[in-house]
Amino acid sequence: MNENQNKVLLAPLLIVGSPRSGTTWLQKMLLESPSICGGQESYFYSIFHPAFKSVADREDPRRVGLSTYWTIDAFNEQMQQVWINTFKKSLEAKPKASLLLDKTPFHALYLDEINRFLPNAKFIHIIRDSRAVTASLIAAAKSWGHYWAPNDTKKAALEWYRHVKYAREAKIAQNSQHYLEVHYEDLMVEPLAVLKKVMEFAGINFEKDELEQIIIKHQFDKAKKTNCSVPLNQEISYIEPQGFFRKGQIDTWKSDLSFYQKIVVWRYTRKMMHQCGYNWNGRVNR
Repeated sequence: MNENQNKVLLAPLLIVGSPRSGTTWLQKMLLESPSICGGQESYFYSIFHPAFKSVADREDPRRVGLSTYWTIDAFNEQMQQVWINTFKKSLEAKPKASLLLDKTPFHALYLDEINRFLPNAKFIHIIRDSRAVTASLIAAAKSWGHYWAPNDTKKAALEWYRHVKYAREAKIAQNSQHYLEVHYEDLMVEPLAVLKKVMEFAGINFEKDELEQIIIKHQFDKAKKTNCSVPLNQEISYIEPQGFFRKGQIDTWKSDLSFYQKIVVWRYTRKMMHQCGYNWNGRVNR
């Protein structure tokens, strides 16, 4: 990799958010741009987080762990090379790309840590109504996501709360140059306006016609038929499990959840929901 390619890889755009918030849908649309490369969820920082944490722990009285071997700067430099080696094939597959896109919802838990590791990274936090996320998580738990998705209403609601809280309270979230919030409901209702905002934030040049074609291509009913998780111009096209793409509509939680379930979710998420522009009836402040 040359120096310019390394710079591209070390200044990625990261899509984060609670699982089942529309992160895959947004990723698929953005990867249609010839200027953006990427692939499947990497879980990169989630996987390596214990190692980063061990290096950063300079106060362990036992004097054990990676902090006894590495300085934080030296370790970050080595892990940046691991990052480059991980994603270089994505850039090689689209050599004209000027931006690397990684979509890993769980990275919402580590925004400030990732920012210290990759100071030029940008974050798009996609937020969806907590009740819609809860309904989707419970549905996933009954089928393809049984090994990870919570099947309990309270646990599902808290999963949403944890991801949204950690992302919004990160220090980097105060930096509009590096952090952007978008809402699933807005993307459904006004996809062109939201994609324009995202492209401008990412620093990608675009034509209106280009975005309109992307929106048409990735209408939810078409995505549901193909079940493909990344565009077909990738080296490998992964197929999502049956049921991954559910309804692709707004406010279906009103019929998916019982009144009791709605009360449970509202109890644990209402304050954060209000902060994010939702009320008892759904999305507001569009």
